Amino acid sequence: MKNQLIVITPETIKEIILTALKEHEEQKAEIKSETKLYSINKVSKILGVSHTTVKNLVENETINTTPDNKISEKELNRYLSNSEF
Repeated sequence: MKNQLIVITPETIKEIILTALKEHEEQKAEIKSETKLYSINKVSKILGVSHTTVKNLVENETINTTPDNKISEKELNRYLSNSEF
């Protein structure tokens, strides 16, 4: 394999980086728009149980939360499909 030297102008590098950043931001926005997050209080209302019940489900890791203590719609659906509700 031969060593090759590729010359790229600063403008081309900038264009490549900006394109990659734009694609990343678009993907991030798409994921965010598809992901609903609920508070523990909202989930308790959806399930028709007390706030304490949902809190206990979170504490014993039956329902997983995000770092800011929100429950994703996907996680709620996973819980519902595996529970006796």
